[in-house]
Amino acid sequence: EPPPALPSRPTKLVGAMFARSRALRSPLLRSQPRRGGFGSPRDHEPHWIENWNKDHRAGKDSLDWFFRAFNSTGIYEVFLKSSPRFYGFMICGGMVGGYYWSRSWDQMWDYINQGKLYRHNPYVYPPADEDE
Repeated sequence: EPPPALPSRPTKLVGAMFARSRALRSPLLRSQPRRGGFGSPRDHEPHWIENWNKDHRAGKDSLDWFFRAFNSTGIYEVFLKSSPRFYGFMICGGMVGGYYWSRSWDQMWDYINQGKLYRHNPYVYPPADEDE
């Protein structure tokens, strides 16, 4: 059987090639919703994990008061949610926290050793002689 005849004009040839090529038509096609697949947000866990995840601990935990108080401060949303802000918060918090941690131990050391440290006992100059 002879091959099919080519269209007489090049535009018809390009149109026919375009109609047959899925790669060229794909941007024009309506995108179909994905139905899941490995690693997608719709990928389901095994049934026992889904049941486990349904069991929320809200109100049952002994530290529920702490979690509610922490969540009401908004610290997570402001400082901890973004990686650069988290890094900055940790560095600045470490510097400020380390300074005040050191100062508190210095205060305790001074309190325990009151009167025994050099700075607590200033040098008192003897009275000057009258003949000089």
